[in-house]
Amino acid sequence: MVKYIYDIRGEVNSEITNKFASHLGTVIGNYLGPGESVVLGRDFNTPSQMIKRSISTGLMSAGINVMDFGIAPIPVIHYVMNLYQTKVMVTIAESDLRPQDVSIKIFSTFVIPLEQRHGDKVAWNCIGELRYAHEYREEYIKAVLKKAATKLIKSKSFLLVADCEMGMSAPFTPKLLNKLGCETVTIGFKDTKHDFNFSKPGPERLSLDSEVTTTVGADIGIILDNDLDGVTFIDECGNIVRDQTILGIFARDALIREHGGTVVSSVVASMSLDEVVSQYEGKLIKTSVNQVLKEVIDNDAVFGGDEPGMYVFPEFQTCYDAIFAMVRMLEILAREDTTLSKLTQEIAEYPRTFFTLECEHEKKMNVINTIKNSFEFGEDINTVDGLRVEMEDSFILVRPSRFEPLIRIYIESKSSKKLQKLTASIKRIIENV
Repeated sequence: MVKYIYDIRGEVNSEITNKFASHLGTVIGNYLGPGESVVLGRDFNTPSQMIKRSISTGLMSAGINVMDFGIAPIPVIHYVMNLYQTKVMVTIAESDLRPQDVSIKIFSTFVIPLEQRHGDKVAWNCIGELRYAHEYREEYIKAVLKKAATKLIKSKSFLLVADCEMGMSAPFTPKLLNKLGCETVTIGFKDTKHDFNFSKPGPERLSLDSEVTTTVGADIGIILDNDLDGVTFIDECGNIVRDQTILGIFARDALIREHGGTVVSSVVASMSLDEVVSQYEGKLIKTSVNQVLKEVIDNDAVFGGDEPGMYVFPEFQTCYDAIFAMVRMLEILAREDTTLSKLTQEIAEYPRTFFTLECEHEKKMNVINTIKNSFEFGEDINTVDGLRVEMEDSFILVRPSRFEPLIRIYIESKSSKKLQKLTASIKRIIENV
């Protein structure tokens, strides 16, 4: 069971070169040992293809057998990786931070030390084999249909608008939805390589999807990211639903299904999630952004999630899965015979702001400690990932970016006036530092 995720990001041909990628594959292979297997996949981008091939050669040079999934969504690879008796999978995709960057994600059942060292290569007659996976998507679709309330969803004949990034999942998503008795209007947004949009939906894309959803009279709209581990929902009125509201909807559903249990989210979680979990007699764990999946497994959680649009359903698999999230939402709508707009009204949405400030890496801890000293009296402090200060009706979260010279600030309050005051106060503190 995958428990650890390593996310390595950098600019292609500058920071993430073919030499770097090949060496990374060799280092991973050295730790696993000759004869072991790794599954490998990527998104649709050409740089991802190049880096994947370099990682593959590095793995093979260390004696590792590579199962290449080609262009494949993360949740699909993750679900079927057990069929190949492997404990490690590697995916390569365009970064959601900058279009010139790639994100190399290493999923493992155990800790892999990725220290800088010489990579040892095996003898010529011990090089690992390269094989290609086929028909794995059918296995995943069968599993989803078996787990979902298929007959119930079919009875509603939902109409959906599905925005599939660059069309990578276009043949896959409608096929699954068709088996669920849904009619799908598919949108393939223009190639991000040419217009330099980011993987996360921008205003132009959101506006188009919202307009199409209302124009065709769809029950729901969905926007899938490029590797299908993140999803954005649009209600039947064309409103973009907050990620935190979707977290509340899914958490409540899981707690009702399991009669309580543990829910895991990152420290970014809204106060509304605390209220939902408390109302349904659950336990909420707020952890660091890169530890959500591990905490879900370690605590036998009934649900986990994080921004942006990342949801994990342990009953199906312990991986962020946008496709299963889409199906589960349809199931909730069908079972409760309601609309997404009505569901969102049942989850509190508090005034919330998010902004970033430039900050050199060496000054980040100084900023965090200064803010901590300003709020430590009588306040609940969480330092698992940056600094989260809990107040009676508000919270402040200051998170240093792992990849950029930035500090990310989240502030939420039940009072718009207090939100403005807290925002101004935090900006003053950071600027003074």
